[in-house]
Amino acid sequence: MVLQRKKLTILMLLSVILGAIAVFLLYVFNWATLVSTYQTHEGSLGVVVTISMRMVIISLMAIYTFYSWFKQEKQYFSDMPFLFGVFFLLLIFGKALDLFINFSYFGLQSELLLFVMKTRYFIAIFDLLPMIYLSVYMILFSLSLKNRFNRLTNEKILNKFKTRILAIIVAIELLIGTFILTIEMAPILYPITILPSLITIVWVFNFAWRNQRLSQVNTFILMIGFGMYLLTSILRPFIQHIFGESPLFVIIAESTDIIIFLIIFIGFYKKSNYSTKKQATVYKNIQTVSKEVEY
Repeated sequence: MVLQRKKLTILMLLSVILGAIAVFLLYVFNWATLVSTYQTHEGSLGVVVTISMRMVIISLMAIYTFYSWFKQEKQYFSDMPFLFGVFFLLLIFGKALDLFINFSYFGLQSELLLFVMKTRYFIAIFDLLPMIYLSVYMILFSLSLKNRFNRLTNEKILNKFKTRILAIIVAIELLIGTFILTIEMAPILYPITILPSLITIVWVFNFAWRNQRLSQVNTFILMIGFGMYLLTSILRPFIQHIFGESPLFVIIAESTDIIIFLIIFIGFYKKSNYSTKKQATVYKNIQTVSKEVEY
């Protein structure tokens, strides 16, 4: 679907402003609790600096991806710059809530803290949605190559299946979120919920790399980046068990994620060299044929 640039720009700016106001008010109304935790816990400054640095880096990534999208002659929701832009943008709000949760975990009323943690959980679901959208499309595309599923070559049928699958995935994950009844359950359910999505995303970029698809991004680097993200998501609960809810754990986890997301951004920024490989193969074949003719 082709989008009108001005209307879309205004809509996106309004969404970002409203989200920023909501987070700002959350901090303002609970400022005393946040400051108290900051003053009484050693290593708090390191946590603030690390998470803030990650938010700044991700913000720059989001600005670049949306700038690349708006530079295009036409804009589509399925464009890679838009999908990555939404992915980075939602992550900024997620990290703002992570910072809030880290400094209000022991001082805030459990009902309000649970509400914030649920909100963070739902943001995490929608954060991965652009990549899931891409994954579902690639999976359906791979199936359409088989005679058994040749109906999927029809664009209308493909879009219908894509929409239904996405709706089912979101519905299931939102349903799981409603079962978070205590603040202790959220850190356990969150990794369990996102693991299937991350595994699918890694598989999709691996499929695209092996089949030379999605040439506008570097699928090999993205496969490595999301693979590292998957690995850290699996290891995080065990590492947290070793270090506990300490500033050191948060600093290590956030610093690792900064490196991983830089790799993911490089994967978006660099294009795959499929065409280069093809040209090299063609050139090699031409040379071989030339030698045989001369011989």
